[in-house]
Amino acid sequence: MRYIRGCSVLMALVLLAGACGRSDESADPGGADPTSTTAGADGDTLLANGGFGDLVAVCEEGDATGATAQGVTDTEIHVGTVSDKGGPVAGLNEEMYDTSVAFVKWCNEKGGINGRKLVLDDIDAKLFEYEAAITTACEKDFAVVGGGAVFDNDPNGVRVACGLPNIPSYVVSKEARVAELQVQPVPNPLDRIGAGRYHAVKREYPDALKHYGIMAGNLPSILLVRDQLLSVAKENGFTVDYNVMYAPTGETGWDNFAQEIKAKGIKILEYVGQPSDVKLLNQAFKTAGYYPDVLMLSTNFYDKNYATEAGAIAGNLYIQSAYYPFELAKDNKATQDFLDLMKQYNPDGKVAVLGTQGLSAWLLFARAASACGSELTTTCLIKNAGANPVWTGGGLHAPQTPGNTEPSACFLILNLDKDGFSYNEKATAPTDGDSLYNCDPKNVSDVSS
Repeated sequence: MRYIRGCSVLMALVLLAGACGRSDESADPGGADPTSTTAGADGDTLLANGGFGDLVAVCEEGDATGATAQGVTDTEIHVGTVSDKGGPVAGLNEEMYDTSVAFVKWCNEKGGINGRKLVLDDIDAKLFEYEAAITTACEKDFAVVGGGAVFDNDPNGVRVACGLPNIPSYVVSKEARVAELQVQPVPNPLDRIGAGRYHAVKREYPDALKHYGIMAGNLPSILLVRDQLLSVAKENGFTVDYNVMYAPTGETGWDNFAQEIKAKGIKILEYVGQPSDVKLLNQAFKTAGYYPDVLMLSTNFYDKNYATEAGAIAGNLYIQSAYYPFELAKDNKATQDFLDLMKQYNPDGKVAVLGTQGLSAWLLFARAASACGSELTTTCLIKNAGANPVWTGGGLHAPQTPGNTEPSACFLILNLDKDGFSYNEKATAPTDGDSLYNCDPKNVSDVSS
């Protein structure tokens, strides 16, 4: 069981890949007002009218007909969402399924996909049962959308063999990142990654580059990510002074790690893992009376529980994200629409950044499927989903090129303190005055896989 609990780390790593006015004010994501105005000038993008963010008519009535593919009838489209929520790590990535529930309820209320109503199937991989879950989906679903599983390598190629298309929230394994019949809304390729936070740190801490360290959980998929990050760090002139693996669960040596980091004078520390563990490392730094100048983290640390438990002792965090912050939702139609969607259609569902990534997948699916009309087939869906050269999920995240091969160059930096998360404009150095993001093409780095 110790090993099983540690596997929850892997789910978060996919967020490494990973535009409206800016404001210094914050809003509580839990307190979004479902009556808030998120419409365009003509009202077409109001959530109440079947639009989302800057996308018009995502779901609407229509006259599509025909049993054109498995799971498609005159009146319905059966779609599954993969998660690990029923496995030994209770509730693992459940926010994806919770978001799917909200989206399907909303979409059907607005008329469905060209009049066909969506039927949501719960495809629970339970952490170690991915192949069995996908086999079940192959028997009844047209596609799997808005989900992901920690162990998604699909060793026998079940999904592709049965012709089941995938518009995922995320993918993890080498095999899944390059799989066929798949379009990632926020790509996580094998050989290129978005590495904007390295440029941010170089700008803000140029004298600290010779004192860089990295910590990573001792599991193969985590070490794959670690090796890629080390490649990027070295490419950007960081000198690796400290490289250590920790136990992915049950680790008790945080005080020792903190003392080692203090003794070596590490000024820039990159941490690959989960918030519950780095909280313990933060406490160890407090006890040791030493913090690195900056702690570099990926999007999974944008976590409300982590903020509550560790914000006061977090140190100087640079959290790289491609998603518009919940705290600034009032300035961004799509982010507010997401919060409104959850509050109205699944109020007990978990609200988290992985849910916005799942929603981006659903929006991409809906647009692609709608464009197929009555000829809704796997070929048409994949073609249309991959035909978007620029995709933001209606404004949920920075511009992406859907597919399996092109990571986004865009990022922003979030900080955390006792008052919660905040957008760091100085560290981000946005490249467009009307956007929160830095989209310099140099932010993408080639890495070995």
